[in-house]
Amino acid sequence: SNQRPTRHSTRALGYRSDMSGAASTSKPKRHFAVSAMAGFCSGATEAACTMPFDTIKTYVQVQRTGITPIGAAKEIYKLKGFGGFYFGLPAVLVQVAGKGAIRFTSYEQYKKWLQAAGAPKASEDFVAGLGAGFTEAFLWTTPTERLKVLRQNDIRSGLNRYASLPSAIQTVRAEHGIRGLYAGIGACGIRQASGVGVRFAVYGRVKELLTTDPPQIWQSALAGGITGCASTAMNHPIDVVKTRIEAQDGAGKKEYTHTVQAFQSILKNEGPKALYRGIAPRMIKISLGQAITFTAYERYTDLIGDLADSMGIFAAAPTRVAAC
Repeated sequence: SNQRPTRHSTRALGYRSDMSGAASTSKPKRHFAVSAMAGFCSGATEAACTMPFDTIKTYVQVQRTGITPIGAAKEIYKLKGFGGFYFGLPAVLVQVAGKGAIRFTSYEQYKKWLQAAGAPKASEDFVAGLGAGFTEAFLWTTPTERLKVLRQNDIRSGLNRYASLPSAIQTVRAEHGIRGLYAGIGACGIRQASGVGVRFAVYGRVKELLTTDPPQIWQSALAGGITGCASTAMNHPIDVVKTRIEAQDGAGKKEYTHTVQAFQSILKNEGPKALYRGIAPRMIKISLGQAITFTAYERYTDLIGDLADSMGIFAAAPTRVAAC
């Protein structure tokens, strides 16, 4: 028979099926370029869908008045109309699409190294996720997040200093140098590493409980949503600190000089509640975003991988994978 064997989406993130007691099956290892392209596409898809929640979250976090998410949404619409919810979209598309490619590619590479080193299997997903989070933060997320937050802060300031991505880069470089693009790198690194580590660790275990073989779209989406809620609840305070540091604009003395000082200042002057401002829209944004990202990544991996196979590019020899 010329029928091709079914390839299940669980291979995209390295998770294996628990179904039946079959012996070992032959599954092709995907080329890293397939992971990179699938990560890029899934990140762009997620950004286009969740941008309004991110804008509301940032608007709430930079305010000192304790404005509610609904109140923030009303103000944004009043000041900038519907388009205000997409302020900073070019930076977000560049950021999320790029970090998606870096995240999934580096995650799979770190996991491969951990497996080769004989690391405990229970820790593989979390540790590989930590590494992937730090990698994306230092290579990509911090400068693009800085540009995104500055553009979103234009809504409140009304100055429109960062109207386009090229002009925003030029303005930051002129006023702060290249280092200005890396404001908040400590907080951003902690947020990304902790968030990505938890998401990959939780996603794999939740998916094992939920999925059939092959997994359904709703199962991947639900598993991704649960991971988003878990990571948001854990690291929201550091996200507030990151946003406050990145939103500082112009020359002169800065209120927040580094991550620890910013955390202490917010806690002392505004109380613990300030560290949880914007958690509602961020919870929606992250949980929805992770549901979209994980689901889309697996589908894009299959689509791009099958297309590459049919064209004879990124070829890789099949490897034996023992079924659980």
